[in-house]
This record gives sequence, structure tokens and C-alpha cells, in this order.
Amino acid sequence: MPKIIVVGSSNTDMVIQSARIPKPGETILGGSFFMNPGGKGANQAVAAARLGGEVHFICKVGQDVFGDMARQQFIQEGIHTEFVISDADLPSGVALINVDAQGENSITVASGANGTLSMSDIEKADALFEAGDVLLIQLETPLQTVWETIQMAHKKGLKVILNPAPAAEIPDEIYPYIFALTPNETETELLTGVEVHSLAKAQEAASILLNKGLSHLLITMGSQGAYYQSA
Repeated sequence: MPKIIVVGSSNTDMVIQSARIPKPGETILGGSFFMNPGGKGANQAVAAARLGGEVHFICKVGQDVFGDMARQQFIQEGIHTEFVISDADLPSGVALINVDAQGENSITVASGANGTLSMSDIEKADALFEAGDVLLIQLETPLQTVWETIQMAHKKGLKVILNPAPAAEIPDEIYPYIFALTPNETETELLTGVEVHSLAKAQEAASILLNKGLSHLLITMGSQGAYYQSA
């Protein structure tokens, strides 16, 4: 069984569904409310665990009810939580989501403790990295921590899989440390300047990214499926 380390974010999504998204200053009654566990890192960790991986999640939560709920949910999913860190000063991350009748949404994220995940936190898991096989990581925690974690994992022999979301530029010197990159069309356009609206354009973008030192690239393209290319 592969040992998978996930470094990233944990949020609680607080969702209100209503007929339409309110305008600035407007109050709308009659919505329905529910909460979901979320965060791009937590989503990766749960998905990997459900697929049979031995998953160790490194993240930061607050010392609050949302942090307690998240930790319990990870345990229920079979995820190792020895490096789910409690921040005494900041709350857990939350996302406030308005969804209208057509499925359009408006999202505000308060990163909270996610925003303080640092290399000193990551380095406490050094022995875990020594024994790991794969690093899954995204861009919902401080970017400097992400780049340094990727380099650390690569040097210890882990295969690094980066989901570059939310979209952000990746320094050129980081690409050779990435085993696989999994951007969507929007993220690919940001990284390459190529508007990916067809498989031909995906191939054009792939050439740019693979020339930066990637080993594997998988561009997700919504209803068109996905485009894969290796170096």
C-alpha cells in the first residue's frame, strides 16, 4: 500500500442555497443551509484514503468546533492525523458559499489557520517524508511553504503531484521537482498563456509546461475529458 502524504488546507464549507445570490447590501429570506467538510487538501486526503492509500495529512486547524469536527472526520476516513496541527491563535478555515437556483455560486474563504502552515510545521514530519512514496499538494496554503515542501519531498525521493489550485504562477525552478501536474483549463491558461479550448490547444500548452521540466501533465477539460502527456 503506498504511503501518501497530503499537505494542504482544511476548511468547513457553509452553504446557503437560495433563488438568487443577493446583491451588495441586500438580504434574501427563504434559503436552505448545510455544512460540508472541505478544503482542497482535505479533499485530496479523503479521495486518496477512499482509493486505498495509507494517507497522512499535514494541515492546520483552529482550536474550535470546526477543527474538532475536521479531525474526527479524518479519523473516520482512515486518515492518519498525527500532523493535523491545532493553532491556538487562529480559527479553522471556513468558506461561505451562496448558491442560486441555476447552480451559480459566490464564495468567500477565510483561510484562518491554513494561512500559517509553515516549513517549521512540515519539518516536524521529516521521518514521515523519509518513509513516504507520494506527496499530494495544492496551493491553498502559503505558497512559499508549498514550494519548499515540494523540494523537500523530491529530495527524499517522493513523487510530487501538484494540483495548481487556486490558480497561481509556479516559479520555473519548481517544475523539475514535480512528477505530475494536474491543472484545469483556467489554471493551464494562467501558466502558459494558451487558452485551452480544444485538444490541439491542450497539446500546445503541454509542450510549454513539459519543457519546463515536468515528468507528467494531466489537463482536466470539463466535458471534453482530460489531456495527458508525459515528457
